[in-house]
Amino acid sequence: MVKLRKRLAQLWSGSSLGPRYRESSETISLVVTALIIGLLAGLGAVVFDRVVHYMGLAFEALRGEMGGFWGSFIGVMIPVLGGILVTPIVVRWSPDVRGSGIPGVMYSVSNLGGRLPKRIIFWRPIASGISIGTGASLGSEGPVVQLSASMASVMADFLRLNDERRRSLAAVAAASGIAATFNAPIAGVLFALEVVLGKFTNKYFSSVVIGAVAASALSRRVLGPDPAFAVPNYALDNLYELPLYLLLGALSAFIGIAIIRVMVAVENEFNHLRLPPWLRPAFGGLLIGLLGLALPEVLGRGFEVTGQMLRGDMVGIGFLLAITFGKMLAMGISLGSWHSGGIFAPILFVGAAFGLVFAQIVEVAFPALTITPGAFALVGMAAVFAGAERAPMSTIVMVFEMSNDYQLILPLLLAAVIATLIADVLHPESIYHVMLSRKGQSLLRLRQGDLLQTVLLEEVMDSEIPSVYADDSIERFAEVITESHHHGFLVVDREDPDHFIGIITLTDLERARREGRSLSTELRNICQQTVYTALPTEAISEVLERMAQYDIGRMPVVSPQDKLKVIGFVRQSDLARAYYQAVQRHRRIEEQEEATRLRDLTGQEIIEVKVRQGCKLAGLTLREAKLPKESIVVAIRRGGRTIFPHGDTKLEPGDTVVANVAPGFGPTFRALFNQAR
Repeated sequence: MVKLRKRLAQLWSGSSLGPRYRESSETISLVVTALIIGLLAGLGAVVFDRVVHYMGLAFEALRGEMGGFWGSFIGVMIPVLGGILVTPIVVRWSPDVRGSGIPGVMYSVSNLGGRLPKRIIFWRPIASGISIGTGASLGSEGPVVQLSASMASVMADFLRLNDERRRSLAAVAAASGIAATFNAPIAGVLFALEVVLGKFTNKYFSSVVIGAVAASALSRRVLGPDPAFAVPNYALDNLYELPLYLLLGALSAFIGIAIIRVMVAVENEFNHLRLPPWLRPAFGGLLIGLLGLALPEVLGRGFEVTGQMLRGDMVGIGFLLAITFGKMLAMGISLGSWHSGGIFAPILFVGAAFGLVFAQIVEVAFPALTITPGAFALVGMAAVFAGAERAPMSTIVMVFEMSNDYQLILPLLLAAVIATLIADVLHPESIYHVMLSRKGQSLLRLRQGDLLQTVLLEEVMDSEIPSVYADDSIERFAEVITESHHHGFLVVDREDPDHFIGIITLTDLERARREGRSLSTELRNICQQTVYTALPTEAISEVLERMAQYDIGRMPVVSPQDKLKVIGFVRQSDLARAYYQAVQRHRRIEEQEEATRLRDLTGQEIIEVKVRQGCKLAGLTLREAKLPKESIVVAIRRGGRTIFPHGDTKLEPGDTVVANVAPGFGPTFRALFNQAR
């Protein structure tokens, strides 16, 4: 078995083939792995959909059969039963399956090279099926994405793929899960690139498309060709509606932020209650059941109710407001009590309800206007989703695919982008990033770019500004150049030295000599009065491009408030220093990323400590230092070189010791290096 796996891995990567065939082998393996993951994701989406659908029908039939008080009692107890059944899974056996699986996949791709626990494959479908099927107000897309990504991780382990290929398969899983759940393959592709990977590259794009197409094809074959929501063909009847859609987009940003804040507030309340972990999901189920007594529409995925709103079949501003905020609360309770499910479906529900509320308010306020409420529900769905998740491209395309009509593209673009912009200003973190940060996690994916874009001009400019007066003579200027060794000077007025009137260089002095100017000629008559300037907040790359465009070797840096007041000078030598600074910064970020990734993978951390003069350990060998057994010194940086130490390596003052330390022993390790003789 081991030999077979090794041989398959070699064939998959092309390492056993000659250079001529290696590239084609890698392409074939990319297509086949993406196809397999896509089909598995499609199968997972189909199973989830059928399980949740039939469980919902069964419990609904049971409630109807009982009727009256007992029907209501059963309706409350079903979510409680769901909470009891998922408790051992989400508390003990697999806490990874709590809530939406998408933040976990994002974290895996960014920090863990696409690795996910194998236990998710078994426990995620069970936990999510029970939670959603018994009424938890969550969706099935997140579980499908995480389940597919976990299967992709297992496949990558079997084939011994590198981290780059692992990330690619995780992105395929994300695209396939979204595509199969909503029958929206293009939106799935964009979501995987926009949210999960955070970047667009040709390398990922092809495999992601293949997976999304395969998943969507299988889903359509079993569940039918219709998208998740059947939407009539709406159109933009009049251009005067665009300001209304603009206003809807702006208000939707606040609804998107409200979803995030309700989720956080409800989770905080659960934490403050300090319930025993085994009681938390059941108590959450009780609250969901009680809320469902008053508003049964907010239970479960809510696909049928969302479809009714998109068709404009629901009326009543008060009722629609109630289910808008009721769904927010139900989603918050479901997540806060550790039930298992995604957040796509509830956010789409809230967006559709809010869009319909907005349309009906407009109809009441302006009865002369003729609008289509269902169209506003559709656009509201996209705008609220974009405001909460900050994924406008995939949101717009998803709604476009569901409506299957290009005529609403202008309102969709306008509302989604406006909602994203406003939400970014008021609440910079998306709902996924909030979920990660509340677990103490952050994404460390490093987006490659121009290194000089990372350094601002104010970091490298010379604040000492060489200047001469406009009424100085050429003779005096020649003396100043000789004394200072500068080649360029700012020309300022003696009466107002804070503001410049030009710039003068050795080139100007040489030109004046050729023109036969007398030594008494004032500098104002020979200086360059057309001066290109820069702002301190500009990136070095922008300034360098401008210098090259105008063939100049130096540039004044002016105040943003007063464009004639110079606060610094930048020269070509400063740009060389800026590049070195950017390289060093980039190196530090890479080191931090790798150290954090090691911590995430192994639970250990990298620590750097300085051996100071007078330190108790200075002069001792590593063996004599008797460092904690929970630490390993992996390197010593000394005088610009790196030493890979052994037991007889002596610690010298000025050394930087790099060690791998087990969790909790960092303070102890550092304390040893802070002890004096």
